[in-house]
Amino acid sequence: RSQAKKKAKKNKMERTKLSQVAGKGGPSQGGGDSSEAMINEIMVRLPAAVAKEIFGFVISEAMAVDTGWSHCLALKKDGSVVGWGANNSGQITIPGGLSQVRTVAAGDQFSLALRKDGTVAAWGRNNWDQTKVPDGLAGVKAISAGYHHSIALLENGRVVAWGDNSCGETDVPEGLEEVIAVSAGGWFSLALKANGEVVAWGYNGWGQATVPHGLTNVTMVAAGGSHSLALKSDGTVVGWGLNFYCQ
Repeated sequence: RSQAKKKAKKNKMERTKLSQVAGKGGPSQGGGDSSEAMINEIMVRLPAAVAKEIFGFVISEAMAVDTGWSHCLALKKDGSVVGWGANNSGQITIPGGLSQVRTVAAGDQFSLALRKDGTVAAWGRNNWDQTKVPDGLAGVKAISAGYHHSIALLENGRVVAWGDNSCGETDVPEGLEEVIAVSAGGWFSLALKANGEVVAWGYNGWGQATVPHGLTNVTMVAAGGSHSLALKSDGTVVGWGLNFYCQ
């Protein structure tokens, strides 16, 4: 009986917490009382005014999303882009006329958009030229935004990078080709080749750019602030780099 009372008390406390989160417009996991409907409606953390404007499309009309250090981007089915979160550097101020977008990428206080014609648009913080798209850049098939640098994967399998290069993160290795995916991290970059091999360059203070020996058959890569992940064809995941938080 004592255990049952404790469990009931704990459940009530959890429901109260969820209700409080819902009232603040924060994320939740659902509830079991009269506030359940409200909690289930709050799927993403948005300012109330913004949520009222765009909540519907986030649920039903978004094709792609990405998160930066303090802002979010969403690509709608009609090819337009919406941003929310911090805007201290204009990172969610979408350029006028931007349309026909295929994918988006959010970095630290800056944003990228890849149009269907293979060109790239960039806006927001530009203290390291991370939003200064190289002249004539075209034929792009994928983009990635890091801390202060940007990466574009071309249709021909080559890679172009621009922005901060204080740690060599935009020094694309000579001869790198047949790339099928890229990911920009804190001050380093990753590229996945068609043969399943991973190439890394840039800051390596935590071993994040030291690809594990013998790593092959990779199908996807992701670069974090100071660590890297690779998904293999057998469904297993390999991680390397900073592990302070067991990442």
